[in-house]
Amino acid sequence: MRLELKKGTMTAGVARQHAGITGQIENCQTVVFLAYVTARAHTLLNFRLCLPKPWCEDRARRERAQVPEDVALKTKTEQGTEMVTEAAGARVLFRWVAGDEVHGRSSKLRAACEDAGKGYVLAVPVNFTVTTRGNGRTAAVSALARLVPARCRETRSCGRGCKGHRDYERALVVTSSPRHWLLIRRKISDPADLAFFYCYAPGEVSLPILIKVAGKRWPVEECFQQGKGQAGLDQHQLRLWQSFPRHTVLSMCALALLAVATARPPGTPAPRAAASPGAATAPQAGTSTDATDQPEHWRDTGQLPASPRRETTPRHRPDPRDGARSTQAARGDRARELPLHLEHLATTPPGTRPMASLPGPTPGSATMTHMINWEDHKPGL
Repeated sequence: MRLELKKGTMTAGVARQHAGITGQIENCQTVVFLAYVTARAHTLLNFRLCLPKPWCEDRARRERAQVPEDVALKTKTEQGTEMVTEAAGARVLFRWVAGDEVHGRSSKLRAACEDAGKGYVLAVPVNFTVTTRGNGRTAAVSALARLVPARCRETRSCGRGCKGHRDYERALVVTSSPRHWLLIRRKISDPADLAFFYCYAPGEVSLPILIKVAGKRWPVEECFQQGKGQAGLDQHQLRLWQSFPRHTVLSMCALALLAVATARPPGTPAPRAAASPGAATAPQAGTSTDATDQPEHWRDTGQLPASPRRETTPRHRPDPRDGARSTQAARGDRARELPLHLEHLATTPPGTRPMASLPGPTPGSATMTHMINWEDHKPGL
């Protein structure tokens, strides 16, 4: 979830409400985002602009901002559940869902993930209760953390951060369900700093996989930082309701393009569609490009201009003083004959991309819901 502090009252969806970035009641705009995270890149996938209660009850304000009639008051967890359900229905390739405490306490979101066959690692508050195995008693997660012996804790990293590996002490507590677990995280330098994650997996899963999924919330903060710094995600002053999704979708498309280009290894040409039998194929390096060997994915853009043919017999006797100009022209002709393709486009130099420092709250306190590709989290990694 992303909050934008505002000074005026005319921006669509702005109202005085609780802002997580300051912990106070602020005049802000709330947007719930869905991010897609893989091992090679990450980007924003979907979003919902929250309509506060004062807007829902003010008819004149809705008409001035042109808010559609079907837009009603919905909680952040309801909007997150809708986006996860839509992604699963659209057959987006993912197997895990992760989110903060706001989404972790939502039983509807957890049920939607389980019905869709998706695993989740959701942060939960200290007063969240689970049913333990054996005696069947229900206890708060904070009470269970005090019962975990020292021998059951392991120091593991959930991935690299801006200051190196993020090492914490981890413990996994079984529950009355064979498919649900409680993951406890304790800071090494401050044992009183605890975090709790309620986990579900439709199949067999190991502790490193659950830890890795929990750590994938960190790249979502990078999505917000990169979207604001490189795609203008927050550079708007919009008064109409429909103007906000237009600007946001445009910024998300630019961010997705950068993510795809960054994920492509250096030196890899842009992929081309496979040609059908009898269709023209893409030109090879060192060959000329004319209307007969047009690439398949350019067929709907018209024919390419034919390469100019060189005359073997000059029309007039060349002037010796034009030798330098002739040499430069020949070099230009050879340069134009070389095939062009996109080699690499990245926000940082090719190689290992460092994690950028994040302004504001730590990744454990931001609100978001995002998905992880199952292939990036196979057991045993």
